[in-house]
Amino acid sequence: MMKLIGWCFVLLCWMNVAQAANIQEANFDNGARLVVEEDHSAPVAMVQVWLKVGGRDEVPGKTGLAHVFEHMMFKGSDALKPGQYSKTIAAMGGNDNAFTSHDFTAYFETVPAAKVDQVLGMEAERFAHLSLGQKEFSKEIRVIMEERRMRTDDDPNSHMFEELSAAALRLHPYRNPVIGWMQDLKRLNIEDVRAFYKKHYVARNVTVVVVGDVDFKHVKAIVAKTFGAMPDVKIPPRFNPKEPEPLGAKRVNVNLPAKAPIVAITLPVPVWEPGKNDKQAAALAVATYILSGGRSALLQQRLVDDQRKAFSVSAGYDPFGMGLDLWYAYGMLGVKQSTADFEAALWVVLNQIGEKPVTKHQLQTAKRNMVASQVFAQDSLYLRAKLMGRLETVGIGAKHIDDWLKAIQAVTASDVQQVAKQFLRPERATTGVLIPKSEVKS
Repeated sequence: MMKLIGWCFVLLCWMNVAQAANIQEANFDNGARLVVEEDHSAPVAMVQVWLKVGGRDEVPGKTGLAHVFEHMMFKGSDALKPGQYSKTIAAMGGNDNAFTSHDFTAYFETVPAAKVDQVLGMEAERFAHLSLGQKEFSKEIRVIMEERRMRTDDDPNSHMFEELSAAALRLHPYRNPVIGWMQDLKRLNIEDVRAFYKKHYVARNVTVVVVGDVDFKHVKAIVAKTFGAMPDVKIPPRFNPKEPEPLGAKRVNVNLPAKAPIVAITLPVPVWEPGKNDKQAAALAVATYILSGGRSALLQQRLVDDQRKAFSVSAGYDPFGMGLDLWYAYGMLGVKQSTADFEAALWVVLNQIGEKPVTKHQLQTAKRNMVASQVFAQDSLYLRAKLMGRLETVGIGAKHIDDWLKAIQAVTASDVQQVAKQFLRPERATTGVLIPKSEVKS
């Protein structure tokens, strides 16, 4: 009875959120776009500026440019000295930051609602009039190369996953690291950055997202005077090649000075296209949650708790990408645990979920928790704006937020079985094994 009450509570919350959410949109003549959700519960606002540019938009030999440019956005413009932007935000009592992915670059600020106009003006200023000086670039590229050394080159786990992604894909740009290959970073120059700026930082690539204690009509007027007043520069379609279906299993063994082995698999799977593959994408998401969502997940129960094949396992699927996603599962092993034994046991679990339907309890628990997670994320202005901005930037559209929850609710055990059987097959997989150097036999 208590489980039924809990499920009804989640559904009621979701319905209330869906009814309360009032996403308002505006398009400007130069291609810039505005998405606003008013929330007058507190005098605070989240401002996010999303760019349809990321690692996928780089050319061979110049990987890492999108991330480099994210750093350069804080290094001054015609009206702002280096560092002045963040100092001004802090003086308001707010905070700011940015992030880059394969699909987008985003800049965000949490500020008092009364300061939104000023923030939008500063964002448009540095967007349109960035300094891009040689001195600042020379300092920042060294920072980025050190960041790569610390996060990837000197981290065996990250290094192995980077090699795995590169081996798994032939055409799709997800094969390259967002931070860039070190050999490319060493060759980048300020002219590369300026050319990237001129090509990609244009109004047609911009979506401004504002969530908080604001008035849509007022924000629309401010954006019209800032981003909406920029020149209209035509842009070509984004690079989004169709990745060929794997012709067979692939394997990468990585020998690094690690403390313990890791075994990971990755498989190309579809991302969500509203109205086209709702059932398929939602079923992949539910299947992934059943496998890896929490302590009661199948992989944790079978491979860690029962069989002791690894001390940690996980799996993941991101339906909000462009073209495809690299579905993954991996296990972190103890020094005396066998990589071959873990890999074999992993495929037993994956094959079983494709051979017979999951239980009613597994299905209902996964769907309930997934919907609840989405509902509770509504408490965060940052997460709400981030989801809206991301859906806009990858081409799904913020208006489809509720459609994803409906698709999750509609998933059946048969749907889960079908996608597992279709996509989670060993002949489609690229397997990566991190072998600690101390275990490598000469």
